[in-house]
Amino acid sequence: MGIRLLLASAAVFAFAAPAWAQSTPVSFSPEFQNSLEETYGVREGEVLRTAVSDAISRELTRRGVSADSASIEVTIVNAEPNRPTMQQMFDRPSLDMRSISVGGAELRATVHGANGATTEVTHRRFNHSLEDILGAATTWSEARHAIRQFAVKVADAYIATPR
Repeated sequence: MGIRLLLASAAVFAFAAPAWAQSTPVSFSPEFQNSLEETYGVREGEVLRTAVSDAISRELTRRGVSADSASIEVTIVNAEPNRPTMQQMFDRPSLDMRSISVGGAELRATVHGANGATTEVTHRRFNHSLEDILGAATTWSEARHAIRQFAVKVADAYIATPR
């Protein structure tokens, strides 16, 4: 009986519609690439790239979107950390890791439909003061908040783009 249930469950998952499985390409504006190389550290770019790709994937999967011929291209225009990055701590040893600053991110996406239609999505969210920080500040906490908001907008645009 247990084997039958296991095989039946495996069959259901094998034929289920796949969740969003495409990897979303994420690039950086030339200015932000320069900031990564000179100030924040190249490693931080990968942290943000993964955060954007994962947030968009989660949002599309949450909405039941499966991979099709439409595609999404994302650019991180700018991002500022709420706490010092590893590279900043290395470059300036006197910098306190508990330092908090305003942070956030500006992002841009282009959703390409299979029929050639394109939709542009932009989102910009930065703190105006330290009081605007939601919860305990981590290195990229407000940038991640902006990324999650951006992912919702991208998913809305993806669903609305004719395919």
